[in-house]
Amino acid sequence: MTPLGGGSLDPDPVVRLIRNGKIVNRILTSICGQEDLSRMGVKADLQNRIIERLFRYATNNEVFKFERLKTMIENPSVIPQNGRYLHVISTCPVSLSAKHTANISSTSRSILNPLNFYRTTFNKSISGESSYQATENNQVIQFKSSPYYSMVEQLGATVICDVVMATHRHIAKIQVSVNQYRILGQVAQEPNLRVMVFGASEGQGPQDIAFPHQSELKINGGEIKANLRGLKNKPGSTRPVDITDSIRLYPPGYVNNIELNYALTNKKFYLMAFVTRAVSVPNLVKQLAEGQKITEKTVVAEMVSKSRDTDIIATASVLSLKCPLSTLRIDLPCRSISCRHNQCFDATSYLQLQEQGPTWSCPICNNPAPFDSLAVDEYVKNILQKTSKYTDQVTIQPDGKWELNDKKDMLQQNHKTETTCIDDEVVEIIGIGNTARHPVPVEDHEISSIRSQPSFGGISRDISSVTGLTRSNNCKRPLAAVIDLTSSADEDEKPFERPQKRQNTTNTGHATSPQASLPKVNLSGQV
Repeated sequence: MTPLGGGSLDPDPVVRLIRNGKIVNRILTSICGQEDLSRMGVKADLQNRIIERLFRYATNNEVFKFERLKTMIENPSVIPQNGRYLHVISTCPVSLSAKHTANISSTSRSILNPLNFYRTTFNKSISGESSYQATENNQVIQFKSSPYYSMVEQLGATVICDVVMATHRHIAKIQVSVNQYRILGQVAQEPNLRVMVFGASEGQGPQDIAFPHQSELKINGGEIKANLRGLKNKPGSTRPVDITDSIRLYPPGYVNNIELNYALTNKKFYLMAFVTRAVSVPNLVKQLAEGQKITEKTVVAEMVSKSRDTDIIATASVLSLKCPLSTLRIDLPCRSISCRHNQCFDATSYLQLQEQGPTWSCPICNNPAPFDSLAVDEYVKNILQKTSKYTDQVTIQPDGKWELNDKKDMLQQNHKTETTCIDDEVVEIIGIGNTARHPVPVEDHEISSIRSQPSFGGISRDISSVTGLTRSNNCKRPLAAVIDLTSSADEDEKPFERPQKRQNTTNTGHATSPQASLPKVNLSGQV
């Protein structure tokens, strides 16, 4: 074997080992899987793929990859059943490396670090601390950025979920504890630090979060109720799973088991756990308010430019001041800088919706509207500031000027409001019988309606007659009328006397039947 870092690599001995036919198809298939090669075809096809990859490593002098592939061919027992073989090049003494070979190979499920390299560190104590580190740059998992969180530190290794065509389920597991990762001790003190589980499928470039279609997540044996599929036919709408409340931080040595049970996959998936720093929606709205703007001058210039187009007849249009998502009046109007329409949506409503299922598409035109492209529309913001909270829409003229399109309704509403505010006329009720002789002032809000009361002989007397009498005599109540509650009405009042009956004579001279006449009412309170 050529020493690391110099000389040429000789693949011929390894090629002869492959060609002699002693390596069975199952091992060849596993090696192809470890090298991300196709595992389909007959034995000769598998051999040719491995040999071609071996010569490529030798030609490019990729020592690490060449030695890794050579080791799997010469010693297939190092290939793990689940996960990926991590070839470790030791810079320690040979005796130390040999002593830990079994331990390293047994922990070699791991692979990809999203921070642009593979890295797995094993800390074992012999007479002090020794560290083993291996890196590999042929594959990188990079997630698409999200404004709702930023990754702080990865927990455990990245686990590969191999293709499973059978009906039985497979388990991918990550184990973490506070003793292993000190940052977990900060999670209890900092609410914005969250432990999240990420998944991704194989592919190139930044990846969306994705989990196997048939899968379930368990933490320490308990199932996590989470949507691992996202929205139907909406790739990228899956969110990472927040498992902070299910992780046991005490005692510090407790090992938390993160398990993904999956089945029936036709491609590889990768499972990772991260400590992330969450960003709340109000903070994102604040960032938008302080971020990029679509100036009022720019909006008006676009309207004028469109109105001058000879192929288009420009007419007035209606601009709604309600958010199409919440149907409430817009608070902070925003839209994507790539949107061609003037209609805006509310920043808070949009960000709350994207937090639940990130599609990042404009609710008006369905074009992409990621967070980085959002801007505050100052033209609509100015309209919102100059109109009342009851205004739902305005009319926009082709030259950019706007006006209320419901002026009549607004005037009627204002007139109605003013009318209801006018004080009702005061009605004075004169006491009858055992009531005080002084007139009692009545508040405006206490008189809504006064019903007729039965009087003498079953004849009802309406209070309107009293009101009319009061108005006709132009008697106004004193400004400082006071009711004396200490005096007794029985002491001062004269006994009530029924008025005498009178004869009503008709033209024939005959007297009609006597009827009870209404009592005369005066302002002194006596009948």
